[in-house]
Amino acid sequence: MALLTLIIALLFERYFHTGNSDERQKYSNANWFVAYQKRLGESFGEQSWFKGWLAEAALILLPVILIFLLFETFGDGFISSLIMLALAVVILVHCLGPESPRKSLREYFSDIAQDDEQGAYEHAVNFAGKEADDWAQTQRMVSQAIFTETQRRYAAVVIWFVLLGPAGALLYRLLDWYLANNPEGSLSAPLKSIMDWVAGRISVLAYLLAGDMASGVSKIKRKFFDFNVDGMELVEETGVAAIGPVLDCETEQKQKVAENLCALKLTERTGVILFAFVAVMSLLGWTWV
Repeated sequence: MALLTLIIALLFERYFHTGNSDERQKYSNANWFVAYQKRLGESFGEQSWFKGWLAEAALILLPVILIFLLFETFGDGFISSLIMLALAVVILVHCLGPESPRKSLREYFSDIAQDDEQGAYEHAVNFAGKEADDWAQTQRMVSQAIFTETQRRYAAVVIWFVLLGPAGALLYRLLDWYLANNPEGSLSAPLKSIMDWVAGRISVLAYLLAGDMASGVSKIKRKFFDFNVDGMELVEETGVAAIGPVLDCETEQKQKVAENLCALKLTERTGVILFAFVAVMSLLGWTWV
């Protein structure tokens, strides 16, 4: 069921991305989670026990546990399987995205094509969440963000969906939403670090297969099993290294973003490898089904 769920979810993703971002955003926003957090705060905020890691556990783990129990206890009949498949697709689509890095960078590439380097820089800063000193640093900053955002929006969600089912995908996304506003979470921060560490290593292997393996291996061979190296950091370093040499493009505009274009293509090839990984895991019966 994991493979079929992923195929259907990706078809929905393709359909959504042919439209505008607002349409896709409706299916992956955190509004219900914000309302749920507010309701819990109003109900238990005055309680002495509702603080720190226990409050985070109630907020994040309760929905995950409910989904896990639902899939574990629901019947095995044909109708039941169809209902569970539909629910799994809804959860996975909800946890993906809401927008691919390529789509997020449309205005960035458009500005470069129009020789608006200042506009492109502003879009780059908005996408990467940090600033750069010159254009070389800007291009590298965007490439790094392409890999980390692809991991955060898609790869990690899919990997944990395969390993732990819909509950795993939901857990990763809830942690991501919570830490966006509470970066020092006493429970959520270490838990997400563990999930990123595991998912990052799987993605790194896919990047090595999809890109310049020699450069990638030389970059990460001493860090792969290091528990002190964050998963996102390793994905970022490996992705950039696996791009390999960037050939000169035909136009000056493309030269300015050549590495970024190569980074996007590499993430897309890596996505195919991760899809094959899901297929193999499903055939071997090593998924959540």
